[in-house]
Amino acid sequence: MRSGRDIARACRALPAAVVAACVIAGAIPTPASAHGQHRLELRPLLPTAAESIRLFHPAAPDRVRARVAKASAARRIHASAATASFRTSDGVSIPVAVSTAYTPDPAVEQSYVTFLGGLVHGSELGKISVFIASPSQIEDDFCGEGALACYVGDEERMYVPGVSEHSDPPVQFLIAHEYGHHIELNRSDAPWSAYDRGGKRWGSYENVCSLERRHKVGTNYYNDPSEAFAESYADMQFSGVDFIYTDLLAPDQGAFKAIRADVLEPWGPRTTTLRGSATKTFKLRTPLDGTASFDLTTPPGTSYRLRVLAGTHALKRRHRRVHASASGYSICGARSLTLQVARVAGSGPFSIAATLP
Repeated sequence: MRSGRDIARACRALPAAVVAACVIAGAIPTPASAHGQHRLELRPLLPTAAESIRLFHPAAPDRVRARVAKASAARRIHASAATASFRTSDGVSIPVAVSTAYTPDPAVEQSYVTFLGGLVHGSELGKISVFIASPSQIEDDFCGEGALACYVGDEERMYVPGVSEHSDPPVQFLIAHEYGHHIELNRSDAPWSAYDRGGKRWGSYENVCSLERRHKVGTNYYNDPSEAFAESYADMQFSGVDFIYTDLLAPDQGAFKAIRADVLEPWGPRTTTLRGSATKTFKLRTPLDGTASFDLTTPPGTSYRLRVLAGTHALKRRHRRVHASASGYSICGARSLTLQVARVAGSGPFSIAATLP
């Protein structure tokens, strides 16, 4: 898998986001105002987006880059763009830049921000910015060949087109998909990268860890968990859309529930304290994949043995010691663990500080 820690996923175009005419060079004219040509009209978002998305099926791969496709050209386009900030209905300010390929229209720019504010979101909404570029600029300068939109992680910015008669699927779906990548960047799936493999709860629900270990996902574009998460997030906003990725990661209502939890309740490890004396067995629920650690504390002169099992399989054996800090237990598909604690020397109680995903 690619590392999300270096935020190397620079450009993402929606895989279900292209029709044949959109990927053929010159199919969509993009007059450049710098050459004195007529600017494109910045049109309102299509009100029939949901119906259009449900009818859309073709797919095209996106681009994954460490930076925009052409850095110098991108800087020139940025320098001449018109930028203003607009607020969502809940008061979040989002900067919107408009390429000189378009005639700016504050009402249309506000509609992009209003749509963003209506997506299921958390505090990460306040970190996003939007750049509205022409289709040719997106493909040639920002995102790469065949791309209709992308998300640049080190900028926390999405590059999306203005609406045109060729907007299939509608720009709303492009925005929703790219925002799914923004969510990934702003969530933890430790010890993995959510930017590479989606949110913690969604990944656990879809058994991403087990599928990766069996090389069923993560080996090519169409079974990339990151793309599947972003697409599922977009599908959650527009029910009834065909899912063009591997069926192994196809969303259902349980997946949508997990995504909503990932967005609204950002994951963090949970801790609990276990106590006992002599010999004791604990059953722990582990609904999420990740790593667990168990910090065993005993009185002076007392020694305990700790074993951690998933089913009948011992994940790790601990040697006798007065104080054991057992970390790095990998949980991958196991939905419960058994802790066996046995006193082997001395007397007195023990306590275990357990950290679970």
